[in-house]
Amino acid sequence: MRLFLLARIALALHLGGASLAWSAPPSAQEKERARALMDAGDARFQSKQYASALEQYRAADELMGVPTTGIEVGRTLERLGRLLEARDVLRRVSEYPQRADEPKPFSLARQRADRLLSDIAPRIPRVTVEVAGLPEGVTPEITWDALRLDPAKVGGYLETDPGAHRVVGVAPGFPDVTRDVKLAEGQALSVVLAFSHQPPPSAGVRPPLLSSPVPSPPVAVPGSPGQTALFWVGAGVAAAGVAAGSATGVYSLSKARSAKEHCEGNACSPEARGDLDGAKTFANVSNVAFAVGAAGLGLAVWQFFSHRSSPATGESSGLEAGLSPGSVAISGRF
Repeated sequence: MRLFLLARIALALHLGGASLAWSAPPSAQEKERARALMDAGDARFQSKQYASALEQYRAADELMGVPTTGIEVGRTLERLGRLLEARDVLRRVSEYPQRADEPKPFSLARQRADRLLSDIAPRIPRVTVEVAGLPEGVTPEITWDALRLDPAKVGGYLETDPGAHRVVGVAPGFPDVTRDVKLAEGQALSVVLAFSHQPPPSAGVRPPLLSSPVPSPPVAVPGSPGQTALFWVGAGVAAAGVAAGSATGVYSLSKARSAKEHCEGNACSPEARGDLDGAKTFANVSNVAFAVGAAGLGLAVWQFFSHRSSPATGESSGLEAGLSPGSVAISGRF
């Protein structure tokens, strides 16, 4: 018994780096659980639910740790665009210790891993991060996707996954520099973090004091457009009423003079009837026109006194208006 135990210890020491799966085979329950996980992963992979499939494959690989489970993890990571992780897993599958009595699917899994590794290698983007604008002796801290970048890698190429990335440079005495980049598969890109020095103002030099702003003189605010329009409408109606009233009044007087030529006292001949009727008609029209003009004048005066004032001086506005048979006059102080 002791010799058998020593032989097992020697074999374990000889295989040193071999997978624990060889020294501690999974139980029947673990194998059944892993088989169910692999079936679930296959179903999700076929429906292109790669993130969910990865969870199933990873769980099975943690139970078994063999090439047939690892190859599915690496293949799914490749579909997700996580090429660096896929490469690491596939390398583990390719380097899995080989035994003469191992199942054939193990050998097939290694071959698939080698093919995928050859396919992935040229698809991994490479980025060169360079720094500019810093004096000698100042070493910036650079992060790539919030992970600190080894200063030794600054100026050399950095392998990363395709997609969106953010690189940030921080240096004492300088504003932070941030660059956002989006990489395609196989792309090579140089990212330059250009620092610009902005020294703080000297303690002995004070910035000039800003003079207090001079208050602007008050400005009179005119009335609303509607109020201004009513004022001018009223003035226009007043002017039109006076003009129409004056014209028809003059014509009425002319007709009356013509009628008097055919009258003696209060007795008029039949020839005067047309002139008398015309005189009365135009006299009525003149009266109506003057009434309309007076209404328009009233509207203009009301609008002026209701809405116009002088805010700057506090003086009230004045308005003088006059209406006569021959004219309409509006004067004021604005």
